[in-house]
Amino acid sequence: MLITEKLSELRMYALEKFNAEGDFTFLKEGELERMVDSMIALDTEYMNRVGAFDDGEYDDDAAYEHIFETMKRLYPDYQMYCMRLSEDYLDFSEEYLDSIGAIEWD
Repeated sequence: MLITEKLSELRMYALEKFNAEGDFTFLKEGELERMVDSMIALDTEYMNRVGAFDDGEYDDDAAYEHIFETMKRLYPDYQMYCMRLSEDYLDFSEEYLDSIGAIEWD
């Protein structure tokens, strides 16, 4: 339950940041929300695969590649924006997780 709650908070945080940035206002209504949901799901999938929830190591570059490559396939009409979306999402995610003390820095 706690993870689900934090993911919901991350979603709100990321959407606020994306909207404040204003770079994706050209997207159709609801598309940014769907894209953020997809990136959160992909990031969570990556974290489960590497055991990041259980003391496994989270590799930013590997997570980025997984998110970016999959987003290009999921949203072919926006392939040229997927790099920026993925980078921004990971930045916002890191900011959020750091703000709640959920990141352990090596």
